Amino acid sequence: MTFRKIIERTLRYFVAFFIFVYGAAKPLQFGNKNDFPDKLVSELSGMELMWSFFGYTQTLPIIIGILQVTGALLLLSQRAKIIGILLLIPIMTNIVLFDVFYQVKTGATMNAIIFLAILLILLFFERKIIIQTFKIITIKKEKDPKRTLLFIVSTVSAVLLFFIYTYLQK
Repeated sequence: MTFRKIIERTLRYFVAFFIFVYGAAKPLQFGNKNDFPDKLVSELSGMELMWSFFGYTQTLPIIIGILQVTGALLLLSQRAKIIGILLLIPIMTNIVLFDVFYQVKTGATMNAIIFLAILLILLFFERKIIIQTFKIITIKKEKDPKRTLLFIVSTVSAVLLFFIYTYLQK
């Protein structure tokens, strides 16, 4: 057992616990849609505006919560941790951006930033596997002798499909 493994597992469990709790509480977090009934939209603070937006429907917070809980559970598995990290990074990035730009309370914003930083550290720990996977996915293949024709036919088809789709939308 190495020091790095202890640190990595401790960070995984720590961030998994917090994100699990936040995800499970998501439906309650934005549950009351009528917190600010006597204010005009222009009078709402950034945080009140965001809370009203997310509180408009229960469905979006529930979906975000399910994704957070799923990612947190995946972090607990040695085999699925990378999937959990890759699922949670965009979610936590989005939460950090909302918290910063809608001026959410400093404590909540700092928590989101810390959890995102830990996820990025965990991703860094897995860099060798991620680089190997990326190399496999992007491996250079033999050039198709008809690639120019394929490009032209595909481009013309996409443009035609675009115009047909746009026309049908009217």
